[in-house]
Amino acid sequence: MKNAPFNIYRTERGGEVTYHGPGQLVMYPIINLRRHKMDLHWYLRTLEEVVIRVLSSAFSIQASRLEGLTGVWVGNEKLAAVGIRVSHWITYHGLALNVTTDLSPFKWIVPCGIHDRQVGSIKGLVREGKQCIIDHGTTDLHQLDDASLIHTTHKSLIEEFSQAFQLEYCYKSISAALLYESKQSSLTK
Repeated sequence: MKNAPFNIYRTERGGEVTYHGPGQLVMYPIINLRRHKMDLHWYLRTLEEVVIRVLSSAFSIQASRLEGLTGVWVGNEKLAAVGIRVSHWITYHGLALNVTTDLSPFKWIVPCGIHDRQVGSIKGLVREGKQCIIDHGTTDLHQLDDASLIHTTHKSLIEEFSQAFQLEYCYKSISAALLYESKQSSLTK
């Protein structure tokens, strides 16, 4: 695309053109499928299931798959794109979930090569006046800012991914000062 309003990169993964930008959660897991199931369709469907569970558990949004199409959908809107690459049963790339994404760049492309569907976001759905469930309490979504939507989605995405792939994770915050000290220490060695 000549004179594109954004940078374009060619990748080696399944799927066609997509857009990655602010407000999107991109999860590119590196997994050895020999330790799970050596079946690419199973892997794709499991990534979709992770997103479906996130939308249901965190926001009470009923999402689904559409026959013959990859990704996660709410009605006619695609909220999550899935595109993978696998080499020697090691996975690369993964999924992109539109949380608070500005959807206007999608108008410049044919997302995933699908002409007759729309792209949506969690923010767009919750702003339609629906209620959501966060931490087991009902919250008016109009009170949630973008950072809260991203945080809630991120937390749920990690939890649902870990459950679906039967993985344990340990979350530890590291301060910027500690990272700086660690970097300085390694440079002096």
